[in-house]
Amino acid sequence: MAPPRINVKALQLSVEGLYKLLGGSDEDKQRFWERLKGITTPREAILLNSQIDGMAGALNSVKDAAKGLQNAAKQKM
Repeated sequence: MAPPRINVKALQLSVEGLYKLLGGSDEDKQRFWERLKGITTPREAILLNSQIDGMAGALNSVKDAAKGLQNAAKQKM
């Protein structure tokens, strides 16, 4: 069974929009977030965290490659 595709940015925007509609104090928002997280199964949370970790690793690789290109360009000048 293929893992579900999760759009993190869309989820962030949805939660921000819900917070705006919710209003209230930070404690109210925290309670709301805890209830919202309860909907997500632990396996989905593990999957999401592993995908985010993978994306962070890929981003670090790209950053390192960009630094290498920048250093190579400086040496050619």
